[in-house]
Amino acid sequence: MPAWHVLVWWVLLAMAFLGSALVVGRLDSRRRLVALRSRFYLGVPWGSILSLGVVLVVYLVVQEGAVHWERPLAIPFSAWSYLYPLGWLFAAFAHVGPGHLLSNLTSAAVLAPLAEYVLGHYPGTETEAWHADPRIRAFVLFPTFVLGLGVFTSLFTWGPVIGFSGVVFAFAGFVLVRYPLAAVIALAARSAVRTVAGALGEPVAVVETTASVSPPWWYGIAVQGHALGFLAGVLAGVALLRHRRLRPDPFRLWVGSLLVCLSLSLWAIWWVRGESTFVLYRALGVVLVVVLATLITAAPTASDRALVGRLTRRQVATALLVVPLVGMCLVAVPLNLTTVEAQPSEDAVTVDGYAVFYGEDVSNQLFSVVEIEAFGETTDVTTSGVIVVNEDRNVWGREVTKAELETHGEGTVRIGGLAWSETIEVEREGWVIGDDPVYRVHLEHDGERTVAYASDPVAVRGSINGRAVALVADEDGFHIELDGVVRAPVPGPGESVTAGGIVFVREDDALYAVDGATAVVIAEEESYASSQEDR
Repeated sequence: MPAWHVLVWWVLLAMAFLGSALVVGRLDSRRRLVALRSRFYLGVPWGSILSLGVVLVVYLVVQEGAVHWERPLAIPFSAWSYLYPLGWLFAAFAHVGPGHLLSNLTSAAVLAPLAEYVLGHYPGTETEAWHADPRIRAFVLFPTFVLGLGVFTSLFTWGPVIGFSGVVFAFAGFVLVRYPLAAVIALAARSAVRTVAGALGEPVAVVETTASVSPPWWYGIAVQGHALGFLAGVLAGVALLRHRRLRPDPFRLWVGSLLVCLSLSLWAIWWVRGESTFVLYRALGVVLVVVLATLITAAPTASDRALVGRLTRRQVATALLVVPLVGMCLVAVPLNLTTVEAQPSEDAVTVDGYAVFYGEDVSNQLFSVVEIEAFGETTDVTTSGVIVVNEDRNVWGREVTKAELETHGEGTVRIGGLAWSETIEVEREGWVIGDDPVYRVHLEHDGERTVAYASDPVAVRGSINGRAVALVADEDGFHIELDGVVRAPVPGPGESVTAGGIVFVREDDALYAVDGATAVVIAEEESYASSQEDR
């Protein structure tokens, strides 16, 4: 779409919102502005704006998103281990791509101002202490609170983590206990904000169907990290209510808690079984959400009557929320102190401590770091694809899956650190015999192209002129094998080669075996979604 078309749509959207806001402002008689001024400095949520600005700057500058919008530098800014401080300092504010970034920013845009509103400075009702100054709260305390939450979620989430979602969930929990209805409305408004953001980013969308390699939507959700942030926010909200001697309506809080927890997919408890099988414990997740909603309701609303010894009902309910939070943190400590033990292949591309290689059926270190078997599941799982290892930074990650290469034929891996980055291009090429592929995977860096992987030979079904025919992939390319002996390279487009009295002809994307007047297709060149789109 031409740039001026996009500009026209932006102007129309701006005029629509501005005109609507002016009309509503006249009808409201400035009452809402007065209410906002009672909580925000000059009626503007400066703390939220500043905090979201930090997230955006990290993506655009630190992760080089301004130059590589679709492929930011994410690996060095993930929280791989306590032994890698750069990761856990930046992880909560970094993102793996524009979709991830916009999803968290739009959610934070509706929840962060509400959290700041709950903290509000209440002019005329506070003491003269330094922290009562609305400017201090807006420009110092709230951003510091957000930064602290981010580092907290990075430190105590299990395994590698990246993204602002843990802080977003803390906002949701914090707002929920004070304004349950507002929290529910905010989550509904999140979809509206994403729609408007999408309209700004892509005013007119044209979509063509292509092959998909996506796992289920719930795979990869950092449920434990989300729950960690959410519980931290809830407990902070409960403490604030206790300090201000406020007691929310129990029924509203219970309903709001159920709706918020379900909307935030806190029920999505999942596991992985090998390459392409994923397990979702939906019923168990919903049961846990119901229990959680009950505890959230009881913590700020239960009476102060003794229940166990000197412990009151409210204290017991609050303790039942603290226990899982502390438990998750205690589990996180040994997990995040582990080191990388995986050995890269001999064909790995190495750059400043990073080793990038392709492997199949290798131990998945994201799950296998601790060997556990329970309830029919195990952490001993494997994976296939392009893997990045850095022992100095305790990095182990599968960056491009085997399925992605099967579908698209190419991928990109970006590695680096503060103020530097390198790009490694990945490409797959191959042939298909029946339903079985024979293929090679290349890694290219600084103009040097390396064959990182060659699959096993694949035999043609039956025989041709009494000979067993197979295709072989090796460092030099693809070859034709007869009766277990390599005889000739696969010919180029429009060319032919003779081996063992059989003529092999390549036309278009097919390889033919010609015996007299008979020509049989024995293999077809692999085609990929990206190649089809280019054509």
